[in-house]
Amino acid sequence: MLVFLLDEALTEYEGRRNEMAMAAYQLNLRMASFAPPPEFIQMSYALQGNQADTNRFFMAREGMIPREEFFNPENLQRIMAKA
Repeated sequence: MLVFLLDEALTEYEGRRNEMAMAAYQLNLRMASFAPPPEFIQMSYALQGNQADTNRFFMAREGMIPREEFFNPENLQRIMAKA
């Protein structure tokens, strides 16, 4: 019985972990292909000289802050408008 509960808990954990990590995994695949998406290149240029937003960009990518806190339309437009 205990083994069944452990297997069930680990399966549930794996599903949640995979779902949370998928966006970062997909981005890493694109970056490893040396063909980053155009919006990533634009964001890189827009963040030059903007240390506070650069920090928040990487924090959002790494899950240190909620992704939607940085990657929301209003915030992205604000950053792009400054560039």
